[in-house]
Order: sequence, then structure tokens, then C-alpha cells
Amino acid sequence: MQTVKIRLLWFPQAQFAGYHVAEHLRLGAADGIEIKVQPIRFEQNGIAAMTAGDAHMAVASPSHLVESDRAAKLRLILTIQQESSLVYPVRSDSGIKSLSGLAGRRVGVWPGHEDLELRWMLRKAGLSDGAVTRVPMASTTAGFLAGEVECAQMTTYHELHMVEEMLGPGAVHPFAAADFGASLIKDGLLVDADWLAQNRSVAQVTVNAILEGWTIAFNDPERAVGICSKVRPDMSLAEHRAQLKGIRALSCRGPALSRGLGYPDRNHVERVIQAMQALGMTLPDIDVATIAEDSLWQAAPTRWRSQLWPQE
Repeated sequence: MQTVKIRLLWFPQAQFAGYHVAEHLRLGAADGIEIKVQPIRFEQNGIAAMTAGDAHMAVASPSHLVESDRAAKLRLILTIQQESSLVYPVRSDSGIKSLSGLAGRRVGVWPGHEDLELRWMLRKAGLSDGAVTRVPMASTTAGFLAGEVECAQMTTYHELHMVEEMLGPGAVHPFAAADFGASLIKDGLLVDADWLAQNRSVAQVTVNAILEGWTIAFNDPERAVGICSKVRPDMSLAEHRAQLKGIRALSCRGPALSRGLGYPDRNHVERVIQAMQALGMTLPDIDVATIAEDSLWQAAPTRWRSQLWPQE
């Protein structure tokens, strides 16, 4: 049995339901592969984990890939979510009615270069990088609720719900990058090109298992929620259900409907490059067609990538 370690972008939860399902149902075991899901380690991101040999695959965004100093050696092999999961709420009574109202304000962002979408959105609204103070914080929710920042980066399926529940209906107004043509997806699956070349059959079995895991999660959410509650028991079943519902809404759309679940659309990488160009950032020397590697997805069983999933 060969173990494939997958480093998550955050802690275990329904955001990664398909990976947890694949691990706990031992999908891929019949072909000699054991999937092991690893939670985030703040001192070592997913790309660094692959470089060090501590992980074989990493859940990370196309932005992480393109901004990495190893961009040319990485491959985007799956994108489960096909739309940005991020919003940037302000308090409704803050007097901030538009993005231009953020000038001179403080915005909470996650540490580790997680602010490309925010910067691109603000640029499209006519604000320079220096017009807004970006404050790195591990918990943007706590910082926002404590009044340390006037606006904060949050996900639609988790942090935003928490804030709305604590402050009440209508207490916050969220800005969304999609409304400004600046949406960048959050979660993709990356692999090192050299490891992939040497372990292609292993990678194929793993991709098949992950797609099967997500298909199970979207078609049988209660089964997936039960598994997620075991790996993250401090979250309630209601929280896991709400999170999985939000992930499904972000995933069962766009390229997933026209091509199939998990399709690694090269457009997601191209949009990151557009954002970096708009911000005057140095671009890596990469071939987008090579970086967005869809051959593993193409070779996966049709039943795990071309099924229509129930919507709510």
C-alpha cells in the first residue's frame, strides 16, 4: 500500500469534504493507494510541504501557484470550487457604502500572501495599494468583531455566517470581487511536476478517488457530514451542513457544469496573471497550458466527473 499525503489549505472541515470522504472510505485502496489528509501547518505552506517531501499534493489556489517561486515546477490538476468563495464585509452602520469608502481604512486579511483578489478588486474600483491598510491576522472574524479592522476577508460558507449570526440580520454589508470582475478561486489541487512524472499512476488513482469522494459528498451530503463531524467534532452538524452546501454551490457551476466536476480550467490561472499584471507585479515565466494539467482529470472515470448533482 502506497500512502499519498494531501496537505489542506485550512483545518479539517466540510470545505474539504471530498478529501475526507476519500480518506475515510479508503477510496483508492483497491488500487494500492492510501490517502492521508493533513491539516494546515502555518510554518509550512502546502507548496513548501511538497518541496520538502512532507506532502505529495496540496490544496492551494492558482494564486498560490503563480505567485510561488516554483511556479514552473507546479501543476494545477483539479479545481473543485469554480468561483471565488471570498467576500469582504463592512458593518452596515459604518458609513462605508462603496469600495471607495475603504480608502484610509484597515482591512483584515489572512497571512501568507492571501490578498491578491482583494488588491485586484480595489484596483478595479480605482484605489491604489497604499489607499488601504491590509492587516494580516489569523482570525479575520475576531479582528472584525473586535473593531480592529473596518473590513475583513471572509468566506461565504464559514466566517460570513459566523459574523451574521453574532451581529444579526442586515448588520453587515459584504463586497464581492465577482461584482467587480475580480473573482479568483480559492481551492485547487496542486502537485509537483517532477513527482507527477515519476508517480503518474499513483496520481491517477488519487485523482479518481478524490473525484469519487466529492461526487459522494455532493450526492449524499449527510454521509459526508457524518465523516466531517468525526474529523472536526468541535463543529456542529449544522455548521458542517451549511458549509458543505456553500461549497457545493461554488463547485457545481461554470466549468463543472459544461465540462465536469473538478475540471482544472486554465482560465483560473490566466485570471491570476491578469490580476498580477494590473498590479504591476513580476510575472513568472510559465506556460499556462502546461501549468493547468487536465490529463489526469480527462483520464478519470466519467461517472466521477460528469454527473449532474442535486441543487438546493
